Amino acid sequence: MKVKGWISIVAATCVLLIVGCEKDAEPDLSGIITLSSQLHGTESYYLYGFSFEEGEMYRYPHQDDPLPDIILEIYPAVEGDEQTALPGFNTPGLVNGFALAGEFSTWDEAYEFYSNYDKVEDGLYYETASDVVELYQVWVQQTAAGNYVRMLVKDIQLFESETGDPYNEVSLEYTRAPEGSTEFNCGCN
Repeated sequence: MKVKGWISIVAATCVLLIVGCEKDAEPDLSGIITLSSQLHGTESYYLYGFSFEEGEMYRYPHQDDPLPDIILEIYPAVEGDEQTALPGFNTPGLVNGFALAGEFSTWDEAYEFYSNYDKVEDGLYYETASDVVELYQVWVQQTAAGNYVRMLVKDIQLFESETGDPYNEVSLEYTRAPEGSTEFNCGCN
C-alpha cells in the first residue's frame, strides 16, 4: 500500500513537471498591432517599433533594445492653413523593406484580398521607407531575418501631442510566413 502511494505521488509529480514546464513560446504568426509616430523621451527621443520575429514592441533608437522590423514615421504636410502629419513605414535595420501589394476603397475588398494573398508575388519592389500609408492598403514586408509579413492597414488616426505636434497611429492586421517561406499558409487566419 505504501509503495502504491509513493508511485502515485512520483507519477503525479512527473506529470506536473512535464505539463508545467513551458518551452519558450514562439511569437504569434498573426495578430493586430498599433504603431505610433509619437516621440517619447525627454533628452533623447525615440519611437516604439514592432519586431515580427520577437512579437514585441521595442524603442527605436535605443541602445538597450534590438532593432524593430517596422516603425511608423510622419511625413509633414500642409492641408489648407494647418500643418498635419501623414504616416509612413520605415525599417530601422535598412536591410529589409516594404512593397505595396494592393490598395482598396473598402474594408471588405481589402480584407478579401489580404485573406486570399497566400503567396508573396515574384517581382515585388521593396523600399526601406514606404510612401504615404493609406487606409485599406495591403503591404508585404521582408524582415531583417528574411521572413515575409503581409499587412492590412485597418485604421489610421491623427492626434496632437501635448506640445501640439501632430502624430499618427496606424493599426495593422498582419500574418508572418514561417521560417523564410513565401507562403502564408500557417493556418492562423
